[in-house]
Amino acid sequence: MSTTSVSQMHVAIVGGGPGGLSLAAILKKLQIRHTVFELDASRFARSQGGTLDIHKDSGRLALEEASLLDEFKKHMRVDATELYVRDKTGAVLMHDTEEGEEDPARPEIDRARLRDILLDALEPETIKWGKKVSSVSYTDGEGGRKFSLDFADGTSAGGFDILVGADGVWSKVRSLRSDVLPPYSGAMCVSTSISSFSDKYPQLAAFVGKGSSMCISGKDLVVAQKNGDGSVKTYIIFPGPENWKDVSGIDWSKPQKEVLDNFMETYYSDWSDETKQLIALCDEGELAVRPLYQYPPGYSFEKKLAGVTLLGDAAHVMTPLAGVGVNLALHDAFDLAHALRKIEAGTSAEQAIGEYEAVMFERATKNVTKTQQNQNLFLKGLEVKDIMDGLAQVFGGGEEH
Repeated sequence: MSTTSVSQMHVAIVGGGPGGLSLAAILKKLQIRHTVFELDASRFARSQGGTLDIHKDSGRLALEEASLLDEFKKHMRVDATELYVRDKTGAVLMHDTEEGEEDPARPEIDRARLRDILLDALEPETIKWGKKVSSVSYTDGEGGRKFSLDFADGTSAGGFDILVGADGVWSKVRSLRSDVLPPYSGAMCVSTSISSFSDKYPQLAAFVGKGSSMCISGKDLVVAQKNGDGSVKTYIIFPGPENWKDVSGIDWSKPQKEVLDNFMETYYSDWSDETKQLIALCDEGELAVRPLYQYPPGYSFEKKLAGVTLLGDAAHVMTPLAGVGVNLALHDAFDLAHALRKIEAGTSAEQAIGEYEAVMFERATKNVTKTQQNQNLFLKGLEVKDIMDGLAQVFGGGEEH
């Protein structure tokens, strides 16, 4: 691609997750100049988590727009759409699968594989690794508004015409548009990971199935997701105070095996052996405990500043209880890319970004409402039968919009 054909407008994207990388991939196709700043030291710096289901009318819009849909289809895991729903004893309550369908509505892909597809679509010099943003600022001059970034390593970058925050729940970019931090949702998450899971524990792998297993009790939700590399990620989600880790009665400084044994004995002693194994067999160093945060329905930025906006969790973080976070981020990227193209064509940044944000927040409100409904369904003490009745409505509720 000739450099003379590339736009003179320069877009800074803070955050190299699925949303930020999708935006960059579309901007590359549109020949709009862009740079991504990512805090990870490299693409291999850390585990990228479990699996994602990419929805036809949201996440896949961005991949298609970036001409990456064919590459996605090469790596999508049709069999991973299989889902078991079980009670705390391990008894199967529901078995759902689209296995065998050539193009299911919500095919799964490993998060790491999706990130690789997006990274491989970009020019290497597009991404600046190891850049943790410490502050953001702007100046107004004869050349228009320009944005600057200061990094934790003492370096800085500036001269950007548009600034996009794709930097997650604790976004630094968001401070230019909002002083409201995401509130605690009331739900905690403990996560574990087991490598070579399918090879080492075939019977336990059969319990999870080819895709995911969801175990419910009324106040706890245990979700295990099998990855394409044979590993499994397990998420234990339950209600509790934001400082639950400090008041849980567990000494988290002890060796991991002792911590997990204590955790299971205290909170999950009457659950199935398989569920307890998904917790107990966690690889060393892969145990994580974190509060989950979520903006309420109707949240939007209270400060106006033309030229800066956000997408994904940075704009509208919600808990994973509706499973729409990445799809929303990709949908945001799709819409924002088109807004930036309008700016290139002469529309003011204030108008184009304002239109993008109106649609984004309307979509976010619908989905955070759905997410809160799911939190009430899984974590508010309902009887298992009532949860299953609610699940029937969830699975019949269609895509996010």
